[in-house]
Amino acid sequence: MSSDAVVERRYLRRRVTFWRIATALLAIIAILVGASRLAGGFGGETAAHIARVKVSGLILDDAEFTRMLDRLAKSNAKAVILDIDSPGGGAAASEEIYEHLRKVGEKRPIVAVDGSLAASGGYIVSLAADHIFARNSSAVGSIGVIFQNPNVTQLLTTVGVKMEVIKSSPLKASPNPFEATPPEATAAMAALVGDTFAWFKNLVRERRHLDDQALAKVADGRVFAGAQALSLKLIDGIGGEDEALAWLKSEKGIDTDLPIRNWTAERGGWLRRLTGDAMMGALSQLGLADASKLLSAASGPVRAQVTSGLLVLWQPIDQ
Repeated sequence: MSSDAVVERRYLRRRVTFWRIATALLAIIAILVGASRLAGGFGGETAAHIARVKVSGLILDDAEFTRMLDRLAKSNAKAVILDIDSPGGGAAASEEIYEHLRKVGEKRPIVAVDGSLAASGGYIVSLAADHIFARNSSAVGSIGVIFQNPNVTQLLTTVGVKMEVIKSSPLKASPNPFEATPPEATAAMAALVGDTFAWFKNLVRERRHLDDQALAKVADGRVFAGAQALSLKLIDGIGGEDEALAWLKSEKGIDTDLPIRNWTAERGGWLRRLTGDAMMGALSQLGLADASKLLSAASGPVRAQVTSGLLVLWQPIDQ
């Protein structure tokens, strides 16, 4: 064997050894980081603390999030700060989050801090709080319900496509994008929207203690700036988290020196927390922050940004 071949073989052997050691170190760091995160998570539920729950973006059905709220209800959190920045979303999804938050609030006070936007379904979530703060520039309200149905019949005619439909009754699968909406279907959907709108208004009336006249002023679908929302009794004060903590201390006797813990939904259960999250932490510890961010983006949940059904949403979804 030539001397060059011997040198090349030694180089390859050292390279393989290096990557074996690096892989082993990465695995050890991942296990340690994962174990510490698990211990911190479980311990955080039993230790006294103030919980911070963030609701942002489009509100869709989210089983992991509602399970997190169920765990929060059983935890040793002494109070909850709701951090809201949402235009709303699905009516049923918003209602579900509201109901779970009310269970959380049975044993502890909840204070909401509305950020840039707490509209429609986002405002429904705010209504679960015992006290609501917003910024002067926050957009609050949009009390209303919409139903959307794109119609592509003209497009199908243009391209020469005709849909053949067989259904059990005239209102089955109506309205739909492939046929003109009959008046009966429009009336049926209007009734559905009206019923949900009545529920929304009753919720605002009960939670904000508004009479019919005051409710009529705010229930026309518009959003209000923070100062307007305050004068209309949609919120209780102008401010942010500092003001929320001050209210918890003065009005509810909460020790605001308690640690504030961020509660987030567990995506993928404990195994992902021990492997995926731990691996990202290990990569960060090794100085590979960019790789950690890439792994986080790739392993995150893929959620459609379009929802069907009745919407409690400030702006229509661009279909």
